[in-house]
Amino acid sequence: MEIINSVNNDLVKRASSLREKKYRRYYGTFLVESFKLVNEVVCGAMELEKLYVEASHLTKYSDLIAKCEPNVVLLSKPAFDKIADTVSSQGVIAEVRMRPTLDFNIDEPFIVLDRIADPGNLGTIIRTAAAVGYNNLVLLNCADPYNPKTVRSSAGGIFYTDFYQLELDELLEECKKTGSKIYIADMNGENVFTMEKPKGNYALVIGNEGSGVCDEISSVADGVISLPMKGQMESLNAGVSASVIMYQLKKDEL
Repeated sequence: MEIINSVNNDLVKRASSLREKKYRRYYGTFLVESFKLVNEVVCGAMELEKLYVEASHLTKYSDLIAKCEPNVVLLSKPAFDKIADTVSSQGVIAEVRMRPTLDFNIDEPFIVLDRIADPGNLGTIIRTAAAVGYNNLVLLNCADPYNPKTVRSSAGGIFYTDFYQLELDELLEECKKTGSKIYIADMNGENVFTMEKPKGNYALVIGNEGSGVCDEISSVADGVISLPMKGQMESLNAGVSASVIMYQLKKDEL
């Protein structure tokens, strides 16, 4: 199998461009690093476009390569490093095809993320949502779920959750149409550990790291959920807060 050595090779330049959102959207693919996540893709978690392998790892990943031929690209270390987003890469990267855009048609509780800006927070929330069984996430002007940091932080959760990119008015209209209650996470709400849990279909809204849930959603919310904290603490990281609330609301189903 031929090894690509040049960092200026067209395949290398194309793959490295996937660090940017506009190129991910243009090609409809994104990159996944680490053997564990790449192996999940190869085993069918999502559709593999190409497998990039650093040439010195050829023997180590021979079984993986055999499953992916002819969609395998062998790279010299400089060429591979041009693609890798991590400093200490494991020598294998999958280019994965994004799922097609879905029509909003959800008949179970779902998560709404309102302007979550940090890719790591977004990935943490996706990871927990997948772990506890919130299979659908509506993203309102959030960080890109296919950002490399988000993908890593999701620890594979991105493979098992569906995303809906909606405008705020679309979300509110869909909630009204389906009778979905809206619960927002906010420090001035009911204690999640003692409140009566939401019944039926509902949306749990997690707001922006700095400003919380927007006024337009807050004004129509059916309930406000909070985490109890000692007086000297005012708030928690958005990813941490969302994770605790999701676990508490879903604990009886786990």
